[in-house]
Amino acid sequence: MGIKIITTYAPATDYDLGHFSIDLRRKTAVLIRQSMRKADIDHYESRLLQMNLIPIAIRIRGETDGTNILVFDEGAGVSGTKGYDQREQLSALYLAIANDIVGSLLVARPDRLFRDKHFLNVGMFTELAERKKLILIVPGKRIYDFTKYPDLQAFQKDMQDAYGYIATHIKYMNDARNQKMQRGKWGGSSLPAPYVIERSAWKDDQIPVIYKPWLEPAIDLFTHFKAYDFSIARLCRYIESVPYLFPAPQLEDTKRYLFRTNMRFVSGGYTFSHAKSVKRYLTNLTLGGYVKVGQDEEGNELLLPNAFDAAIPFDLLDECYAALTGHHIDGAAFEGQRDSRRYMRCSPQGSGLLFPSSIITSDQGHVSTSVKDGKGCYFCLQGSEQEGYIRKTRIGVMSTKILWVLPGHELDNIIVYRLFELAEQDKDMADRVKSIFDSMKGQQEDEAKLLKQQIEKTRRQIERYDFLLTDTSVPLDKETAKIYAANLADLRPKLARLLKKQQAKPNIDPEETIANFYFVLSHLTTEFYKQSSDVQRQMMSKLVKRVIVNNLSPHLFYLYIIWQDGVATRPDVALLWRGMPLPVTEGWSEEDNAIVCANWPQGQQLEVMKLLPMRTWTSIKLQANTMGVHRVRAFTGGSQKVNPYHATMTYKDLETAMQFAQADSLQDEIALLFYGSLDAATQYNEEEGNAYICEIVNELAATTRRGKLSAYWPWSVEVVGFSSFTKDDGELSGTWLYS
Repeated sequence: MGIKIITTYAPATDYDLGHFSIDLRRKTAVLIRQSMRKADIDHYESRLLQMNLIPIAIRIRGETDGTNILVFDEGAGVSGTKGYDQREQLSALYLAIANDIVGSLLVARPDRLFRDKHFLNVGMFTELAERKKLILIVPGKRIYDFTKYPDLQAFQKDMQDAYGYIATHIKYMNDARNQKMQRGKWGGSSLPAPYVIERSAWKDDQIPVIYKPWLEPAIDLFTHFKAYDFSIARLCRYIESVPYLFPAPQLEDTKRYLFRTNMRFVSGGYTFSHAKSVKRYLTNLTLGGYVKVGQDEEGNELLLPNAFDAAIPFDLLDECYAALTGHHIDGAAFEGQRDSRRYMRCSPQGSGLLFPSSIITSDQGHVSTSVKDGKGCYFCLQGSEQEGYIRKTRIGVMSTKILWVLPGHELDNIIVYRLFELAEQDKDMADRVKSIFDSMKGQQEDEAKLLKQQIEKTRRQIERYDFLLTDTSVPLDKETAKIYAANLADLRPKLARLLKKQQAKPNIDPEETIANFYFVLSHLTTEFYKQSSDVQRQMMSKLVKRVIVNNLSPHLFYLYIIWQDGVATRPDVALLWRGMPLPVTEGWSEEDNAIVCANWPQGQQLEVMKLLPMRTWTSIKLQANTMGVHRVRAFTGGSQKVNPYHATMTYKDLETAMQFAQADSLQDEIALLFYGSLDAATQYNEEEGNAYICEIVNELAATTRRGKLSAYWPWSVEVVGFSSFTKDDGELSGTWLYS
């Protein structure tokens, strides 16, 4: 045997299919999956091996490019035990096979498809593969033609082995790790600061050791928690006030110790990202030298004490642990006062609003629903980003900043009544929406069928196990009954998850999940509010794709609605007026008071408002009265109106509105908010445009009660909807709606 020297190595891409042939009329798919998180980095060769399937697929087809290759890349951290509903790429692959888009599939190993305990997903795949004559190729290993029974048997055997790896090999490794932990050794999991692992220690003798620079900060955190009367909120404020809790280790220390922490690294050290992380840290008994060694028959956690040096003194750890859990480490009840106020829910029924955060959004922050003063509200929360870490709803560990709040039921009614207007002018809306969902009978209905198949198969399995466990005519030994009961416990949460996803799926025909959906839609004005709140919510999720709300000024908001395709021909916009201004100012400064003294007696309304742009005319008047500054009689009115603008108006509201009349802004969609079209907007000069817009805003201010919300729709329903209704020539283009 000789030796051949090469300059570089390229993975082989040639593969002979033998007597098999693939359908070149359909595309070839490549499925890529790695189970462990960050495996694409930590196990790069595995990733590279699977990526090499792409050129192999091209060569198999005898082509020169990847035009007919579909790559379904699930990335890293995706378990094969998950079903179609939890694996987006696998679901997309299934649909591509079902729609005759894909006729052949390449995987590096059969277990890249599934590690399926109950064979629910495997069974659905093999049934589809046999029906669609799919060829499954594992280069260098085997080719499966599911129309041939021996190949089907071989694949099923491979799937048994795939899950057997978890049930035997992985279980053995976990048992070995647990045994190691029972001896007080480190099992490989993350460690709470100040614990680290000495790199020089033999693997079987590794135990957590205390990293001295982190010991004092750890004790200090517990001490602060006790000093704050065991208040998580106050402790989180303290954590937010310091740049970091645990300093970054020196380079020499990183060579000596292994740091396995889950804390977030920031400039200078480590800190916590969430209040839940803080609570978990304060109740982590590892800090007292305890190690978890399993559970007893009753499910109680077993702890081995003095496995290594305790970082936190027992008395301090026990107090903090008891304050958060309600019981001491020895099980005795905590007699002190627990800080549970933040975790109490003020409204167990929730906000009762129609739109979840997945539908209602804002360009200014994250919109969520909550209850304020017993009423449902939409809150816009400011997020934050720090060194690559994004908080969507918080500006600190616990701190939140509310940008604006809108009365929830008021906004819901405005959108629902707009839908009523569209429906009243469009008698064919229900039929059209039905045809829209019927037209989605390609991928979307297949996806619905996929969910439905999973639900049916899961239900049948549950019914089978339930029958075997409850029917006394079927004899079962104790061990078999335990296995069946465990399988039943696995399947019931899965069924609940599948049903929940079916309810939330936007492209599923509403008639599948909502009884009499199309009847209610065809009689909206009389039937909608007769439905339960859950049904109302589900209906709106099918009829509204997206709602965007942005704040413009103390009173003004911009509403943008994307309706379902069969409801409207274009997105809808409205101007919202909030009856109570946002609290954008705090108190009155000396400069503000000087402006009031100098200008209130004889100043024109618009001039005074311009000097205090965030103040309403009412608030300026109240402050002047408080200061004893009186207005000249000529400006107090009497029977003659001397102030053109309503008393709740601010100059910022007017200024914001008038910006839309500028010629260079009219191309923007928001700029057309006050006009039916660009042509309508350009018929006004700047002065006329300002007057027109200010009149609209002033009318909103005059007619909206405090705490309420009203809307102005610039586009009539025949412009937005499918209605053939034609307005009279003299009719205004806008529509007023007050709630």
